[in-house]
Amino acid sequence: MTSSRPAMIVSGVPYAVTELEGKEPATLEAFAGPITMHTQGSTGDHEICGDGEDVHDGVVRVHEKDHHGTGKDVRVWAVSASPDEDGFVAAG
Repeated sequence: MTSSRPAMIVSGVPYAVTELEGKEPATLEAFAGPITMHTQGSTGDHEICGDGEDVHDGVVRVHEKDHHGTGKDVRVWAVSASPDEDGFVAAG
């Protein structure tokens, strides 16, 4: 039986969100619900599929799932506005 291992992610380090549902994200609220986002960081580019919870204290929690957005949780990402520039960051 073959299992797929999640890509290497540095925990707690913010990754720039480069794309959300095929376009540049405009609002934090856009991360709520079922989503596919792309991030870029120290370990490269990553595609994250999962479910985002409603905004709370300026953060959306995205529960990354295996099997391209379905199945068990892989990790939880905290998505927030980027402190340094326009856009958003995600820390897993």
